[in-house]
Amino acid sequence: QGGAFHAGHPRARVTASGGARALRAAAMANNDNEPLKVGQKVVILGKRKGTVRFIGTTAFGPGEWVGIELEKPTGTHDGMANGHRYFTCPQGHGVYVQRQGVLPSTSWQAAASQIQSLLRGRKDRQETEYKRAFQTWNAMDMEEESQFLDQTATISRVEHMLRAYHPATSGTPNGNSAVALSISGGVSTNYNDWGQDMAIEADYEGPHVKWPLTLANVQEVLHHIRTQPDIAIHKKYVAEIVGRGCQMMNQELQDSVYDMEVPPGPDGKLVICGDTHGQLADFLWVLKQNGEPGNTTGYLLNGDVADRGEDASEILLIVLMYKCLYPNRIMINRGNHENLEMNRRSIDHGGGFFDEVRDKYDATVFMMFQQLFELLPLATVVSKRVFVVHGGLFRRDGVLVQHIRTINRRRQCPTNTEAIEDALMFDCLWADPQDFPGVSRAAHRGANCIRFGPDVTKRFLGNNALSLCIRSHEVPNSLRGFEDRHDGRLITVFTASNYCGQTGNYGAVVIFHSDMSYTVEEHMAPPLETLVQEYRSQGLSTPQRSTVPLKNITHEDMAQHKDKMVGDIQEKLKAKIVQHKDDLWWYWMQVDQAGTGKVPAAIWRQGMASALQLELPWFNIQKTMVTVDAAGMVDYKKFLEDVTCDINADSMGFEAGWENKIVLKFYESLLRSDLTLKQTLEMFDQDGDGKVSPLEFKQALACAQTNLPEAQVNAILRVIDRDASGKLNVQDFLDRFQVVYNKTKEGEPALSPDLRNMMGKIGRMLIGGNSRVDVFKRIDTNGDGYVDQKEFYAALDSLKLDGVTQGQKQQIWAAVDVNGDGHLNYFEFTSAFEVVDTGGEGDKAMRGIIESILASLQKNQMSLGFAFRYFDPKGEGRVQKEDFKAGLRALNASQKGAHAVTDDQLEMLVDFMDSDKDGTIDYQEFLDAFSKKNSGISRGQSAAAKSVTSM
Repeated sequence: QGGAFHAGHPRARVTASGGARALRAAAMANNDNEPLKVGQKVVILGKRKGTVRFIGTTAFGPGEWVGIELEKPTGTHDGMANGHRYFTCPQGHGVYVQRQGVLPSTSWQAAASQIQSLLRGRKDRQETEYKRAFQTWNAMDMEEESQFLDQTATISRVEHMLRAYHPATSGTPNGNSAVALSISGGVSTNYNDWGQDMAIEADYEGPHVKWPLTLANVQEVLHHIRTQPDIAIHKKYVAEIVGRGCQMMNQELQDSVYDMEVPPGPDGKLVICGDTHGQLADFLWVLKQNGEPGNTTGYLLNGDVADRGEDASEILLIVLMYKCLYPNRIMINRGNHENLEMNRRSIDHGGGFFDEVRDKYDATVFMMFQQLFELLPLATVVSKRVFVVHGGLFRRDGVLVQHIRTINRRRQCPTNTEAIEDALMFDCLWADPQDFPGVSRAAHRGANCIRFGPDVTKRFLGNNALSLCIRSHEVPNSLRGFEDRHDGRLITVFTASNYCGQTGNYGAVVIFHSDMSYTVEEHMAPPLETLVQEYRSQGLSTPQRSTVPLKNITHEDMAQHKDKMVGDIQEKLKAKIVQHKDDLWWYWMQVDQAGTGKVPAAIWRQGMASALQLELPWFNIQKTMVTVDAAGMVDYKKFLEDVTCDINADSMGFEAGWENKIVLKFYESLLRSDLTLKQTLEMFDQDGDGKVSPLEFKQALACAQTNLPEAQVNAILRVIDRDASGKLNVQDFLDRFQVVYNKTKEGEPALSPDLRNMMGKIGRMLIGGNSRVDVFKRIDTNGDGYVDQKEFYAALDSLKLDGVTQGQKQQIWAAVDVNGDGHLNYFEFTSAFEVVDTGGEGDKAMRGIIESILASLQKNQMSLGFAFRYFDPKGEGRVQKEDFKAGLRALNASQKGAHAVTDDQLEMLVDFMDSDKDGTIDYQEFLDAFSKKNSGISRGQSAAAKSVTSM
């Protein structure tokens, strides 16, 4: 499982199987035994086919040459070589090959060579597809981090709104320090107090921690983690360990750069790890291969221990306990994922550490970890020669290590890089290298991110008398665990192998020896379950280093990893598509002037790239996401309908029927407008051509003061079919639009079953197959644009219904006169009589409106979480109903574009969330619904449950 090479020595790699090489060698050795003759069919090097036209010596080279006319024009001449003609063939079909490279097409050697060529081609394609899938997956992964940085800007606006309108409500302090937030949440500022108020239950099954720590106690805890990772260490001990770690960091680190020495002596070594991201198997494997920290073995973890994996807390606890025993032999640099808001994101949005710690321990312990993160150094200098930093180097020139030392690190990473101190801190955690000189923007990574070139690295090392820079932060594109760049002055090391259980990359560590030579050791960690079984079988004995060679990734492995990554890519793309449906629909609709619902495949790809602003291999993605018909067209309307919001709305805490109420409220705003029929028709058909265009529809809703966000208006428009001109007959349009409203009324306890049946019968007899506009005009005998009670009764009488009493007429009138003003406008009249929804427009439109609301909330869930916690400094996960509303309003007000929800919708959302009517709302349950993690139990939840069996 492991392999190593020393710097300065070439590293051997096997690129083809031994059997394949042997078969090709045998073919080449034996081909001289089969004579060739002019006119014979042959194969060249197992690939190109042709006919022999010449055999003999030539003037351009020694030995026997074969002149061949190729079947395809992949040659270089027409038989003429260096002014001599040896044979004649069409231009571009001629080639000369030495005898040993030619095989008769009928020989077994030729067949074997062709088979090997096909296999190589197939394997090359598999490897290309695998690497393309990784590059796409990696681009989507960076897009998650880019969204995080975008959301930090929204959070700033939300905080401004909340502090302006609710200054006295919150205990949340100004600034973004975890220490200040912890104090407001009731956490002691004395690290020695942490855990002292927590009791150990009698049935706790995990290890116990006693102070002062001993090596035996630490090894006992490590053995427990190795053999029973599903049983969490008690939160009392976790709080104590983190508290001691904070105390040591606070005392030891006088500035923001740590100075560390490689342990002396022939056995002295320092192991530098890159990102581990909660992948416990990788860290345990590194310990197994290199030994536990001690006097002769040091460890430096280069950031991003947290997030994405499920066991970051265990890695941190191991490191902190050994830190207590060997203070000078172990350290953790800070990474961009040692960040409060990043950690609060769900695991499927690039975070996960908050969920892990909350499930295993509680929110208080999470804030203790956050204080630890703010104490971690931004960089470490090893033996005065090697600069180790998580992200990279700097956008500003002339930066000295001394500048980094003086940065205030006791805060969250700033995202505004205007001030030089903020820019340097940001680059320490977020920068990436590039192969060309200078500094450029890294838009794919996020706002304010940069890339730095080899000249930047050379200058920084020279100015600071350093020889090497080691950084992490990203999986190398080669899918190795390391990457050597910038003329050997920069090494990227990444320790998490098979990152996120999908990519199939190798992990690696850099090992410095006491003479400052170094070794890069790669690995592919076995699954955690495999290591657990091994450790259980060994008992308390120290795990022995594995001598098994590094396993090559097979093409079968590549295919499996590719499939996993493609599945994840599609899930992430679906979420992006839902968030950008308006932009996609608009882009394609402008091309589809005939209203067919289809666009050329190339336009589909261009629309995806433009609306989603992602540089991805859209040609390949198109094959997996849509069907291209025989005419080369894509049904974009069906595509947008099929891609739906994957949010578990049922787990949000809403009462049943909330979706219908949201849409019903919108339609009722039209009823309240109380327009005459003429005004209604003019409102939707402003140019009087008898048809409704999308623009007229939007303007009509604005006139009616529905206040519906444009995204929700577009959701309705997308499901209403148009003619070749892109419009719809106004009367047909109103009928179809009415369907949306009628769908939302289903289940409303308005009329008795008998009266509802009678209403249905009246509607069928009144309208039949006629336009409801024409029916309304016929009943409106005085032509004032309304149907009054007398006109309505007259219409009922004209139907000659048997057994309809005056009392029933009055009940029917009361039901249809929605606003109670004594007359019916067009919308009131049509709302009483249902239209058959043959195309399902009602369901689709309602789903589109709800989807638009949920997608907007999902996109901004990080900002929403901040807004809710503003009113909940202790992190209990519940807020008052009015505070929940205030959080949503702050988000609405902070949006640069359209609001997520209308004020009416906001009121109803909150009312439906307070299902038990106690005046409080579980906002954590609401936020969790946007994450895939709610679909099952996490290992963290399992570990917490098992740590105390009675819980």
